[in-house]
Amino acid sequence: MNVVAIVQARMASSRLPGKVLKEIVGRPMLWHIINRVEKSEYINKIIVAATTDKKDDQIEEFAIKYNIGIYRGSENDIVDRFYNAAKNYNVDIIVRIWGDCPLIDPAIIDKTMKEFLSNQADYANNFYPPTFPFGMNVEVYTFKTLKKIWKDTNDRFFREYPFDYIYENKTLLKTIFVKNDIDLSYIHWTVDYIEDFILVTKIFKNLYKKNKVFHMADILNVIKKKPELRSINEGLKRNIEYYKELNKTHGS
Repeated sequence: MNVVAIVQARMASSRLPGKVLKEIVGRPMLWHIINRVEKSEYINKIIVAATTDKKDDQIEEFAIKYNIGIYRGSENDIVDRFYNAAKNYNVDIIVRIWGDCPLIDPAIIDKTMKEFLSNQADYANNFYPPTFPFGMNVEVYTFKTLKKIWKDTNDRFFREYPFDYIYENKTLLKTIFVKNDIDLSYIHWTVDYIEDFILVTKIFKNLYKKNKVFHMADILNVIKKKPELRSINEGLKRNIEYYKELNKTHGS
């Protein structure tokens, strides 16, 4: 069983262009994501799914430098990009990771994978209903599930946001939604804005040690000791509002 993490990354960003290669404690943000994901007990390989935009040449150069698999495809058709990346690398199970989540916790990846496998699911995620901090987002598909989406819909919205297709068709697929023990969805650790990048950098400066990965509990402990960190990125508009509204409408 070939379990591959596909990190979705691009240089274009309306709020913070080039963020995936901005340096945190001397390394590109994308490096930190890969370094953390590879500590998962389930991941056999990590590849980066970039776009064909010329700006993403820098991401390809990064991947070559660090001997990481790379696939480049459509910017907006995420389903096609992931499907062809998975096909190229003979993937059985895809673990989708976002390129704006430098604090991603390998233990949370493993929790999601464990529930996915034990339930013999077609699809799993840990962000709906939202209970983990945003920035700990994990999605898992079988290749068969991803191929089904790729074949069954040409809707531009679903092709860019495959979770919505999964949700609309959840009676046809075995779906698992992994929850945290307590609701921490009010916490935002994705890097959307410069304020997020400043916060994440401060967290790394407090916790990063070579060859050792810190976890969600460590981050929460730092913020508890230094509550002033919370104010750095508070009050910013977030995509989480979509999932909260979805949860209100459909329940959990």
